[in-house]
Amino acid sequence: MKNKLLRGIPASPGVVIEKAYIHGGKEFIIPERTIAPNEVRSEIEKFKKALRAAKGEIKAIQQQFLKKTDKYHARIFDMQMLILEDKKLINEAIQIIRKERKNAEYVFQNLIKKIISNFDSSKEYFRERTSDIKDVLNRVLYHLTSKTFQELSSLSGECVAIAHHLTPSDTVKFSKDKIVGFATDLGGKTAHVAIMARALGIPAVVGLKEVTKFVETGERVIIDGTRGIVIIDPDEATQRSYEERRKKFQDYTKELETLDELPPTTIDGHTIDLSANIELPIEINAALSHGAKGIGLFRTEFLYFNGPPSEEDQYKIYSYVAEKVYPDSVIIRTLDLGGDKISPSYGIEDPNPYLGWRAIRFSLTERKLFKSQLRAILRASSKGNVKIMFPMISTIEEIREAKEILEEVGDELNSQGIPYDKNIDVGVMVEVPSTAIGAEEIAKEVSFLSIGSNDLTQYTLAIDRSNPRVAYLFNSLHPAVLHLIKTTIDAGHKSQCWVGLCGEMGAEPLAIPILLGMEIDELSVTPISILETKKIIRSLSIDEARQIAREVLSLESGREVEKFMHDKIAKELPVIKEVIERRE
Repeated sequence: MKNKLLRGIPASPGVVIEKAYIHGGKEFIIPERTIAPNEVRSEIEKFKKALRAAKGEIKAIQQQFLKKTDKYHARIFDMQMLILEDKKLINEAIQIIRKERKNAEYVFQNLIKKIISNFDSSKEYFRERTSDIKDVLNRVLYHLTSKTFQELSSLSGECVAIAHHLTPSDTVKFSKDKIVGFATDLGGKTAHVAIMARALGIPAVVGLKEVTKFVETGERVIIDGTRGIVIIDPDEATQRSYEERRKKFQDYTKELETLDELPPTTIDGHTIDLSANIELPIEINAALSHGAKGIGLFRTEFLYFNGPPSEEDQYKIYSYVAEKVYPDSVIIRTLDLGGDKISPSYGIEDPNPYLGWRAIRFSLTERKLFKSQLRAILRASSKGNVKIMFPMISTIEEIREAKEILEEVGDELNSQGIPYDKNIDVGVMVEVPSTAIGAEEIAKEVSFLSIGSNDLTQYTLAIDRSNPRVAYLFNSLHPAVLHLIKTTIDAGHKSQCWVGLCGEMGAEPLAIPILLGMEIDELSVTPISILETKKIIRSLSIDEARQIAREVLSLESGREVEKFMHDKIAKELPVIKEVIERRE
């Protein structure tokens, strides 16, 4: 079918037109087979041999990964190694083979499916990690069934990878001169493969649901990672149109790259800090290459996927990030499990996780876990460019309790003669209305405030932003949200406390002039958004931004704010108009 168009989630911007390679295909269909009593010993040995072979492959992939990225990002494969070394899982499989006399591949597949079902019943953040487990399953099954495990490295020539899902080991094979784009049925923006694509500058669309149903290997495909569109078997007119779009995107990217070394300064000389949000260490290079001033939000949840990490493992990663961005700073946010980041490993099974036992509430209860993280952060702070940020603060008592624990950890390090930054800056996330309303008192307790606009909008408007039925109501430009942001900024400045914003709002073209006009001190955005955000900042004057903020704060609804901004941009702000049009 010519021009078959599918819409998914834009995972990494850009346009690519190339022949498709279908990777993976259908899942294994493993029949149940009863083995003879005299076959049991050899079946168990076959199973153990398959596990050893899979471990060897994953170790080899980790070594390849080290050459392409950094040693700490190789932790992506830790979950796979843990599964292959899980004595409880292995012993259970062996017992079933021995007692029930079932074939090893059938037994192992069923046990892995039980693990996957636990992840599928949790929230998106952890559900996306099932690809790690499926990767392990497939590797072991290939060895048990004596099949060849095909790697992306076996491809010849440029192509786009089309798959039901892609695993972390698949991403190791990504190369700009071979895999020039990808599209998957499953996945979201926080999946490892999406993060890798953004870091490598590969256009990608995920969450297409059934792209593999319509594409054949060798068929020409257009991937528009900016808009989340895939077009299968495009006609000549469509292909010419996208060739032009691709060239414009490339030209625009080159134009933005000229801003790398320029400061985020308005045309009348007002400069703010523009830093990057990252989830994994591999994103640092992309952030720095785009001119980020340090890391404004380093999420640490990835360290906890497989249970509590050791203090030493955390210290190495935090130190690595701090050294990479030095002399600029990195703000390390303490563990923020809960909400949409639920893990069965910690027993967080709240009926309403967004309002339950999450983030700082979890850390203050699980003190041993919390102190281990704080020790690692303090140890990594010895160069003086590390800051600590506590998430989901809703009361001043939580800040004081967290600071007391931090002080205890500092005293322990002092007694052990371990160096750390004794003047480390401590800040909090402003994500709930109570924190914004009480910001004047809270600012007296900390060095900085960082507004998490995603959650602040969610809690202010009582909207679960992951619920498609009410997602249309999610609007960070709602006057109630804007007034809370302004209240927070004013309160912080009154206490000589700098105020930043690290939600998606910070890269939103309609919002940037308003935030500048409210006199925000810092914006922290995704690495790929840094240059566009800088372009907008450099096109404005602080005086016109202040005037825009004053007018917007007098409006009564989110729709009125959006209309006002669109009208303003169309008439007076051509650079922002261009950015918006580029995204459409």
